[in-house]
Amino acid sequence: MSFDGIFLSKLKKELDVLKTGRISKINDIADNNFIFTVRANSHNYKLFLGFNAQTSRIHLTNKEYINNPNPKNFTLFLRKNIEGYFINDIYQHETDRILIFELVGYNEMKDRTNKLLICEIMGKFSNLILTDNDYLILDSLHHDGVGEFTRIIMPNVKYSFPQTNKLNPYGDLSNFDFAKLNTPKDILTNFLGTSYSFANLCFKSDDVKKNFYNLLNEFYLPSIYKDNNDKLDFYFYSLEPIKTYSDLSSLLDDNFYSIEKENQIKKESSDLAKFIKRQVTKYEQKLEKLAEEKRQALDCDNYKIFGELLLQAPNLKLKDKKISVFNYYENKEIIINLDEKYTILENSQRYYKKYHKLKKSLSYIEEQTNICLNEIKYFNLLNDQLKRANLNDVLEMIDELKKYKYLPDNFTKNTKKKKPKYLTYEINGTLIYVGKNNIQNEYITHKLAKPNELWFHVKDGSGSHVVLAKETDITEAEIRCAAILAAYYSYASLSSSVAVDYTKVKFIKKIPGQKGCFVSYSRQNTIYIDPDKKYIETLKVLK
Repeated sequence: MSFDGIFLSKLKKELDVLKTGRISKINDIADNNFIFTVRANSHNYKLFLGFNAQTSRIHLTNKEYINNPNPKNFTLFLRKNIEGYFINDIYQHETDRILIFELVGYNEMKDRTNKLLICEIMGKFSNLILTDNDYLILDSLHHDGVGEFTRIIMPNVKYSFPQTNKLNPYGDLSNFDFAKLNTPKDILTNFLGTSYSFANLCFKSDDVKKNFYNLLNEFYLPSIYKDNNDKLDFYFYSLEPIKTYSDLSSLLDDNFYSIEKENQIKKESSDLAKFIKRQVTKYEQKLEKLAEEKRQALDCDNYKIFGELLLQAPNLKLKDKKISVFNYYENKEIIINLDEKYTILENSQRYYKKYHKLKKSLSYIEEQTNICLNEIKYFNLLNDQLKRANLNDVLEMIDELKKYKYLPDNFTKNTKKKKPKYLTYEINGTLIYVGKNNIQNEYITHKLAKPNELWFHVKDGSGSHVVLAKETDITEAEIRCAAILAAYYSYASLSSSVAVDYTKVKFIKKIPGQKGCFVSYSRQNTIYIDPDKKYIETLKVLK
């Protein structure tokens, strides 16, 4: 991996800003990642500690992550044991991918204590370990009996560093023969903390030894570049950078943020997606059953005729639980099935009762059919919104389903009520609000918008509610901008010439008996617009 020991040795210098800082908050986010808030030099720094197998790393971050509303037990353990502690020192174990935070603070007995927070950034073997000052393990993110490097990582066991015969690149190499390095792989075999990213740079010219020492001590240009397989990669230096950064933390932040957000969304939305799919399937199956019941109910007139014909022939005799009567409606003989436990008159009454029951059920079946159709429409809408949702949108969708009693309150423990996080764009000083889920749509349409402001929505399809927050002197450019946003944040985002309706907010009405996100409107105009992503990226987005 590109996050090797040499990379970490250079990154450590950036993290020195945290020395003497106080750990004020500890939160965990998706996939074994943590955010430590450290107060140092009158500034709050956010330290990202990532122990996911594919994206393990450590760096300072300015990005916004959603904290886990139900923290891990290990997170609670860290809060109890080191929240409020000061970072006395930060050092790396040789050039291995192991960074140690030396912490000092006071325990529950008000005794001054020292603890070590050991961060092992080793891909699938990554781990976060808290020990006392003598390296006795207090607890760890992952426990391991006899795992990688034949070590035991368990509470009350002495921590030991991974053993290796490789050389420390920053150590005394006066006796090392660089002439025996013939391929990049030889670099990895001989030196601790190196990767192919480092080794390939050493062989970019014939003077391998000079390149080696220059990379260790001089070259420093955090870069995104293309590797030999034409795939994007990152490192602290590149001969042909595609994009460069001022520091390694910014490089890591930019390179991994979208990946982490996507992983976090997948984790939070996977159960929700399954639930939505089950609901759609359930109502579709119910709809099929109702259709069959309706077909049977529409035959109820036959039961009325059977009852009537039986009244006309009370003296006829049964033959094998059947009776033959003349049907004067169709001018022919028909066979009517009877229950031999009852008389002909009683069978007639039973047919009349069945007729009235089925006739009465038609209105109920129709009512239930409409409910099923509305539910299918609602959950298909949620499914469409889920495809475009970020993490905040997913959590709001879960809150919405709890509100309507589809989900139990313990589905997640995200119980804090927050203002919906709709999008806000600005064009020429005019604000445009965009809802990305039902909660946001209902909020901006029915609570935030003013009566004479313009409301936009893609015609005859699912999409965002968009409100142009201006009541007078509305320009054509503003209307087109709002229409583009409505088309882009809809099912037709990849189409062209999308029909978008717009009208004043006062002409928007909730539909009785349906969810608040479903509305009817009148006095609308229609504009045909192309969803222009590049244009939207030029707009100013407000938080």
